[in-house]
Amino acid sequence: MQFRYPSYCDRFRCIAGKCTDNCCIGWEIDIDSDTLAYYNSLSGSFGKRLEQSIADGCFLLSEGERCPFLNSSNLCDIFTELGEEHLCQICTDHPRYYEWFGHVKEGGIGLCCEEAARIILSEDLVLTEREIPGEECDGCDAELFRVLLAARDTMIGHLQNDAFPESVGAMLDFAEELQSRIDNGDFTLPVFERRTKSEAADLQGMLQFYTTLEPIDDAWVPYISHCAALADGIPPLQPEHVPYLQRIAVYFLFRYFMKGVFDGEILSRVKLAAVSTWVIGFLWRCVLQERHSLSFEEMVQTAKNYSKEVEYSEENLDCLADAFYEETYFDTPHIIGALEG
Repeated sequence: MQFRYPSYCDRFRCIAGKCTDNCCIGWEIDIDSDTLAYYNSLSGSFGKRLEQSIADGCFLLSEGERCPFLNSSNLCDIFTELGEEHLCQICTDHPRYYEWFGHVKEGGIGLCCEEAARIILSEDLVLTEREIPGEECDGCDAELFRVLLAARDTMIGHLQNDAFPESVGAMLDFAEELQSRIDNGDFTLPVFERRTKSEAADLQGMLQFYTTLEPIDDAWVPYISHCAALADGIPPLQPEHVPYLQRIAVYFLFRYFMKGVFDGEILSRVKLAAVSTWVIGFLWRCVLQERHSLSFEEMVQTAKNYSKEVEYSEENLDCLADAFYEETYFDTPHIIGALEG
C-alpha cells in the first residue's frame, strides 16, 4: 500500500507535560476493543485500577475532566506502567489522522494539537510517499479518485504560490464548477480562475452561526461573541501573517477534500477550508486590535482552539456542511467578500 503524508509529520513529537492544552483533559476517551480486552485481562493493583476507571468502553474522567491515568506531572501512568504499545488506539494515534482509498492511505497531524499546529503553521505542505505493508481496504471509484487527486494538487499548488486571498476565491470558483461537472457525470477539470465578483459579507451572520455550534470549551461561544463585537474596527492582517493563513487553507484542503471520493461532495469541503481560513484570520485580527501585536504563539493557540471546536465534533462539521448550502452568508461571493474585507 502507498502511504502519502505531509513531510512535516516526521517532525512531530508529543511534548507531554509541557503542553498547555493537554489532550487527556476534557475529552471523552474511547477504548478500542482489542485494548479493552487486554486491560480486562490484567490482574494486580494496576489491573484493579483499570477496572475501576473504565465504564462502557471509556475512561471515567476524574475531577477537572482529567483522564484517570493522567498523573500530577501531566504524564500517562498507562504509558509508564505498561508501555506505549498498550495505549488505546486513539491515544496512540492522536493527533494523527488517516484515510484509506483502496491501495492508497493518506495521513497527517491535526491542527487541534498545539505542537502539531506549530509545525503546520511553520512549513509549506510537501508530500512524502512510501510503501507500507498490508492495510488494504475496499476500493473506491478509480476515475473519481484520479480527478479529485488532480484537482487537489491544482488547488494546493495555487494556494501555495499565488496571491492571497485571490487564490482562495479562485479555488471556490474552481470547486463550484467541478462540483457541477461531477454531479452531471463529467470528470474533466475546469480552468483554475477567478470568475465570481465579491459581495458584501455578512460577518455577523457568519460569526453568529459559529455560536450555534456545540462547544467543547465553555469559553468558546463567549469568545466568538466578544470578537464579533470588534468586527467593525479590527485592523487588516500584516503581510507577514499571510503565509500562515495560506498554510491553514492548505491543511483543511488536504485533510478533507479527498473524502469526496466516497460521496461525490466536494464544494462544502472546499468552503470549509475557505471559511475556516477566514475565521481564524479574523480571530488573529481581533488579537491585533486588542493587543496591538500578534505573536506566532498567539496564532498557534487561536488556530488550535478553532480546530478543537470545529474539526473534532462530527456534529459541528455536519452543521457547517449543511449551512454552506443553506445560508446565504456562506455563498461564494460573500465568502470572497469576507476574505477580501
